[in-house]
Amino acid sequence: MKFAFQKMQLEADGFYDLINTWVEMQLVVTEESATIIGDGYTHEILEAFTILVFDWEASIPIAKEGLNIPEGSYGLSRMGDKVHACSSEKAYFLPDRPVRVEVVSAPEE
Repeated sequence: MKFAFQKMQLEADGFYDLINTWVEMQLVVTEESATIIGDGYTHEILEAFTILVFDWEASIPIAKEGLNIPEGSYGLSRMGDKVHACSSEKAYFLPDRPVRVEVVSAPEE
C-alpha cells in the first residue's frame, strides 16, 4: 500500500512535550547541526506518524544558537521541567525551544 505522505514537517512550540521516553532519544551534535533522533515520541505522535506515513523516521533539528554542547552523541534525560544531554562524563542543559519535526518515509527493504 502506498501512502500519500512521503515527507512531513510539523511545528511545535517546544520539544519537551513531544517526547515520552527520553531514554529512547539521542542528541547528535556536529559542527553544522544539532539533531534529536529516536523513537521515544508520545503515543499520540507515534500513532499519527504511523497512520500518515507508516514506515517513518523522524528527527528534530535544534538551533545551535546558544547551545553550548560539544560535538558528539548524547543520551537525553528529563528531571522535572529540565532536559539534559548526557555523556559518560558530563551533562548539558538542553532548553525547550520551538522546533520543526521532520518526518520522512523510510520503508524497510
